[in-house]
Amino acid sequence: MLSFINKILVIILIFLTCSAYGDKLDYKNRGDRWEGIKPQPVSGRDIELLSATVDYNEKWQPVPANCKLKFYLQQATKVDIDVQEIRPKHFYKLDRVIPNWKAGFNSFKWSTNDVIAQLDLKLTTLGVVARLASDDDKEYVAPVIFYHNNPPAAINGYLFVFKVGGNAKLKYVIYQANKVVIEDNLDKQFVGEPFVIYWDSHKAQAGTYELVVDGYFLDNNDPIYKVVSFYHQPTVK
Repeated sequence: MLSFINKILVIILIFLTCSAYGDKLDYKNRGDRWEGIKPQPVSGRDIELLSATVDYNEKWQPVPANCKLKFYLQQATKVDIDVQEIRPKHFYKLDRVIPNWKAGFNSFKWSTNDVIAQLDLKLTTLGVVARLASDDDKEYVAPVIFYHNNPPAAINGYLFVFKVGGNAKLKYVIYQANKVVIEDNLDKQFVGEPFVIYWDSHKAQAGTYELVVDGYFLDNNDPIYKVVSFYHQPTVK
């Protein structure tokens, strides 16, 4: 859905980024994860989940020694961690995290010295997704607390960031057990522009919820449909 000119601009930006930093910061195995500059192909997906995080902010300046992730699992399972810039500038990427995950809250941390500090990367520009499974229309995720010092004692809100592959008109609904929790219109969203769905969960009970985003592309009326399933655990241990 991206225009030909936009694709060319992305390719040029990738070339300039790789030339500027050399191979020291290339995406590679760094022991317990793969991390570095990894130019990504232009996404052709109708709608893409870029980040699924708990609404929690710490001061990220100056750059801390470590970044930390924390998320809840109902049972031990495989988790694919994906950290990347919501708006690509340096083409930073972290994934292929090695630890085994257990039921309950899980944590992971990594040093900012290897890549992040060298890039002068603003940590507030990063999106994080912990994927448990996915298919064409549905993703199962564990919303992530992204922090560096102390995590929150309770989870009172979530931020889901998406982008679409073409100009579109969208709406969303959050369900629990097929009952509507909240619904709203997103109106027009534009190609490649990230947009955020915020859910205030401070009154929500623990349980599995589904965020459904649907609508259509403005140029051809083709449908858009995406489901994100997640478990809400209100208290953090």
